[in-house]
This record gives sequence, C-alpha cells and structure tokens, in this order.
Amino acid sequence: MGTNEIAFFTESVNTLIQGKLILVDKHIAQVLKCVAESPTLCRALADTVQTMSYATEFSRARVTWTRSDGVVESRLKLPSDRNRLFAFVVCLLTEVDSGRRNILDFCKEYYYAGNNDRCFAKFADEVLKPFKQAGEAILSNIDPDSFNWEFTAQAEQFFSAEKIYIQTDVLNQILAEAEQIRQIVVSLNLSKAEKDEYDLVSEYLVNALYLKNPKILTISFLAYKYVTRKYSEAIEYLNRIAQLLRGVLK
Repeated sequence: MGTNEIAFFTESVNTLIQGKLILVDKHIAQVLKCVAESPTLCRALADTVQTMSYATEFSRARVTWTRSDGVVESRLKLPSDRNRLFAFVVCLLTEVDSGRRNILDFCKEYYYAGNNDRCFAKFADEVLKPFKQAGEAILSNIDPDSFNWEFTAQAEQFFSAEKIYIQTDVLNQILAEAEQIRQIVVSLNLSKAEKDEYDLVSEYLVNALYLKNPKILTISFLAYKYVTRKYSEAIEYLNRIAQLLRGVLK
C-alpha cells in the first residue's frame, strides 16, 4: 500500500471530522476499514493492545466533577502516549461501529457544547484531531518528507496574519459586484466543470472576506479573478472589486 496508507488514513479521518452528523456511522466505519487495511497501523495497534486494557484506560481517562449547582460533568483525558492514544480511539470508534455506544450520547456526556453539531465539533477537536496526528506520526516513516514539521511550521507562520478591518459598506459593495458577476455567469451556457470552478472560487472569496486574513484574501481573489476574467461581460464588475480590495489590502 506504501504512501497510500497515509493518504487513505488522512482522507478518511478528515471526512469524519468535517462530515455531516447524519453520515457519522458510515464515516467511522470507513476510518476503521482504513486502519484494518494499513499494515503499519495494524502492527502498531497489535503491539499496543497487548500491554493495555481499553476498559482500564477508559476508567483512567474519565474525569468527573460536581458543579456548584449540583450537576455532575464528565470529560475524557486521552492517554499521553502516542500509540496508546491511537489504540484508545480505535477501540472507542469500534464500540460505536458495533452499536455498543451511541456517538451522540457519548459526545453530549463528555463533550457537551450545546446542540449536537457543536458537541461533535468539540469531540472532533479534542479526540479525532489528536487521533489523526497520532496515526500520521505512526505512518510518518513511510514518507518522512511529507511530515517535515519544520516546513509545516514555516508554512503556518507564512499564512498566519492579523485580521484586517473591512468596512461594512465596502464589504457590501464587493458582495454586490460579485452578485452581478454571479448573475452573468448563471446566464451563460457553461459546462458543469466551468460552473463548479466558478462556484468554488466564489465561495473562497466570500469566506476570505469574512475571515479577514489578508494573505488568504489576496490568494482567494487571485483565483477568483483568474476564473471570472474569462467572461468578458464580468470584467467591469471584476475591476471594481479589484479597486475596492486595493483599498482594503493596502
């Protein structure tokens, strides 16, 4: 399987983290299938479970306290050891996959954050993302260059930027010009690939405007400009967006 072990694992966990709750059971099954088909992860898992008891680890991980109003709250503190953390989460997901544990009830009990979506998002942040990091670390010897933490840190620093201020009226003007372009694009007889390309860059631009990270906004607009300037009817609106953004990104 080679480097595909890394690709399959990363993709399956990302899908679980980012997917819709209605499909969570399917995505958990896919993660477990990926682990089962990875010789590297299976070896690490087999070696670890020989020296650990999931029931004992779960008991150790469970932390409870009583609030001032008498309500008992619970949290899970994952094992600090990388391989034990990985094995612990695999066992937890296996419980869910087998029907012995309900994922939403579990999230509400240990990762309560209001509604179901927020509870699962908290579970993803505190359990699935560390699990993903542990799995990738176990797999890192397959393709060491793809896990060069120095390059990763350098890239994160590059894209890190303080948020800029975008006046509401300027934002609304940009969105209004973009809406004019959208109407033009919708009226054209585009292929599905062309429409999908336009929809993608539009979504990036709008979200970059709300994110207010100048580096991400700059690159998102470059992509948007590259796609929309192919349509001559959109050029005047595109130029006005560029002018407004020059004032924002100066």
